[in-house]
Amino acid sequence: MLLVPCVVLAYLFPRWGLLAFLIYLPFAGTMTYAVAGVFKAVGGKVAYTPSYAVFHLAKDGFYFPALLGIIISAKAWPQLLPKIKPLLIAIGLLIISVVLTFFLINLPEKTYMMGLVGVKIFLSYIPLIICGYYWINTQEKLLYLNRVLLTVILIVCSLCLIQYLLLITGICAGNTGLEASAANKASLQAQCFVGGSLLYNPQLNLIRLPGTFVSPWQWSWFLIASSFISYGMSINESSFPWRMVSWSAITTVLIATLISGQRTALLLVPIIYLMLLLLTKNQNKKISIKLGIIAFLSIIIISQFGIVQEAIIDFIRRWQYSPPEKFMFEQFQWLADDRVEFLGYGLGKTASAARNLGQIQLIEIFYVKVIYEIGILGFIAFLCVVTTLTVLTFKAYRSLKNPQLRGLGLCLWVFILFMSYNPYYYPLAVDPVAVYYWFIAGMLLKLPELDQE
Repeated sequence: MLLVPCVVLAYLFPRWGLLAFLIYLPFAGTMTYAVAGVFKAVGGKVAYTPSYAVFHLAKDGFYFPALLGIIISAKAWPQLLPKIKPLLIAIGLLIISVVLTFFLINLPEKTYMMGLVGVKIFLSYIPLIICGYYWINTQEKLLYLNRVLLTVILIVCSLCLIQYLLLITGICAGNTGLEASAANKASLQAQCFVGGSLLYNPQLNLIRLPGTFVSPWQWSWFLIASSFISYGMSINESSFPWRMVSWSAITTVLIATLISGQRTALLLVPIIYLMLLLLTKNQNKKISIKLGIIAFLSIIIISQFGIVQEAIIDFIRRWQYSPPEKFMFEQFQWLADDRVEFLGYGLGKTASAARNLGQIQLIEIFYVKVIYEIGILGFIAFLCVVTTLTVLTFKAYRSLKNPQLRGLGLCLWVFILFMSYNPYYYPLAVDPVAVYYWFIAGMLLKLPELDQE
């Protein structure tokens, strides 16, 4: 009932529609599974209600009308178009490769519905570049967006902490008591408070929390993205109260990383914060003091809190049991075994979102997914897009003179660089990174104009 007015309002007021989209994004999994309850356990298995697909696509009810409103108004195009001409050429090549795969591979195989899912994954969020550029037309708007995103990060990570407390106190049972097939893996049957599938089995010493997201690994990449966003926006914040909010957001990201049981986040989030602290030292005159405080607090936390020690021990044990570099090598080796095609095997053939539309191939390395779905041609085109975008955003960052904007620009550009060439898993193919990546790129391209105000 609320979908139609939301669509209309997002079209009429694109800036507010995009803001609603960004706010709703981290809560989409919670709205789908915890609030709407679109699933039920039947005989030890999970069955979905007819409203499942509607709730999964609800966030796009804010995005696509807002995008249409921006395109029709044409307010952002005159300033943005000269800046992204090389990027438009690269995007054009990617669109051509995607279209060729769809018509020459998917249609003859009658897997066009899977193909449409693949088209959405590869192309639908690229226009967020325009949206990010359009949204921050003044420094006041940039500051407002910073504060909204910091607040969302703080709330979402706090909800994850509550989820963790409900599990360890026994209020939520987690995976304890479930059938053997669901006792040691993330399952919707273990859903607790917010989010979707989780794994919590203290008897087996297993924990993988989803936070407010659909699955644990999406939550992991939200924490990783939030580390770039929260630190960059803490540099750009001029108000003391909001600077405290930004540091609170950073603290909650670190705490959520420790309790969530996510190996990738546990490795990357602390490294990212430390790396950004060192990279932005020119904007941070008290770096030696902050490094000392961080080192002192780290020693206290590691020595006093058992949860940190358990997380580190679990991280080492899981790394030894399943080394990521070995996993990546095996997937590339599998692809190289006569599975490389010029146009690929079809769009959507590795997308979990298309599993109900046909047989999919489970691939968890992004570059392997891209080559398998759209072939060598599509892979080259995709690399051209992300490389061109990385270069253009770097030039935008380097042109900044304002110290606060330059610090923010550096943090956001490092995020773009990291996600552009990260081969592990596929964050650029799903929420939330797929959204943040393109939107932040648009923001970066706008910053030089704000710098001249």
